[in-house]
Amino acid sequence: MDLKFFYMPGCPYCQRAAGVIAELEQEHPEYKKIKIDKINEVLHPLEAKKYDYYYVPAFFDGQKKLYEAQPGDDAEKMRQILGDILAAAAK
Repeated sequence: MDLKFFYMPGCPYCQRAAGVIAELEQEHPEYKKIKIDKINEVLHPLEAKKYDYYYVPAFFDGQKKLYEAQPGDDAEKMRQILGDILAAAAK
C-alpha cells in the first residue's frame, strides 16, 4: 500500500487520528513498519490538490480514498476504520 495521511496543524480530528494510530501501533507492533506519508496540506497545497477530499484527516492508498473524516467522527469510529486500514496494509 502507498498510504498517505493528509492533515492540518491544529486540527483536532487530525490529532485524534494520529493518537489512534499511535495506540494501534502500541497494540500491534507490526503496524510500526507500515510507511505512512504524512502530508501537511498547509505546507504542501499543490500536493493536496491532486487528491479528492474536503475534510482532514484524509487517508489514501495511491489515489484511492480510504477514509475522509467527517465532522462528529469520534475516536471509536476512527479506531475501527484506521484499524482496518492498518490491518490491510500489514498483510
